[in-house]
Amino acid sequence: MKIQLWSIGKDNDPYIRDGIAVFQKRLQHYVDFELRLIPTVKQAASLSIPELKKQEARLILDLLQPQDYLLALDEHGKMMTTLQFADFLQQRTNAGARQLILLIGGAFGLDASILQRAQGKLSLSSLTFPHQLVRLIVTEQLYRAYSVLHNEKYHHQ
Repeated sequence: MKIQLWSIGKDNDPYIRDGIAVFQKRLQHYVDFELRLIPTVKQAASLSIPELKKQEARLILDLLQPQDYLLALDEHGKMMTTLQFADFLQQRTNAGARQLILLIGGAFGLDASILQRAQGKLSLSSLTFPHQLVRLIVTEQLYRAYSVLHNEKYHHQ
């Protein structure tokens, strides 16, 4: 299975980029992983929030393939423990998923059309985090989950 982390927004600050690179390198031992940044909509500041979300949704839907499993990061999504997340990844692999897309929306969240397309919704926390930091957290959590699945010592249970 290939995992892609998609995020709308600008490139990462150097400290975030460095952190993601550490976990991305570690992940390569377990899974094909890629971070894909989707540029913000042009002239986003002049759009209403609903219109901005619709335009972002069009960009995302154009990139998705019908067979992609989409897990949307959403504040109303399901919270999982690390072990539950590891189990989720194993289930996706066992089900023969070719590609898992973890999606971080824009500054105002995801359009309803994306949430309807998603096969699952995940919430990382009740707290609000900057998008760049979420990219790092998700990458680290993927590595942590795979270390659990391979009985390695990174995650202390």
